[in-house]
Amino acid sequence: MRNRNIKVNVFLSEEEKKIFDRKSKKAGLSKSDFFRKIILDYQLKEKPDDRFYDMLSQLRGIAKNLNQMTRVYNMCKGSVPDYEISPLLKKVEDFILDMQRVYLLPEKETNKYGNY
Repeated sequence: MRNRNIKVNVFLSEEEKKIFDRKSKKAGLSKSDFFRKIILDYQLKEKPDDRFYDMLSQLRGIAKNLNQMTRVYNMCKGSVPDYEISPLLKKVEDFILDMQRVYLLPEKETNKYGNY
């Protein structure tokens, strides 16, 4: 069941409408999602360009390969010690999570005067 059942009409000037359209598009959000995030005090970020997603895909591939290598080395009973590979794999995974946090996930703004 849909939990959003209240419709809100907002009047904007032509210039405000252009800004609203441009900012929601830059954030990669629908106008409704953009509006909801703004009123819930999220600090929105611009949607990254395609290079970001290419880099993220390559990093995921590297992490996957490192994980597969670790499994193979562990099956060989220590040809390469686990303590040499695991930290590198963890570093790549942490980097991927950091990239997603910085570039993709909206953050809730903290207002020193409290929420309105």
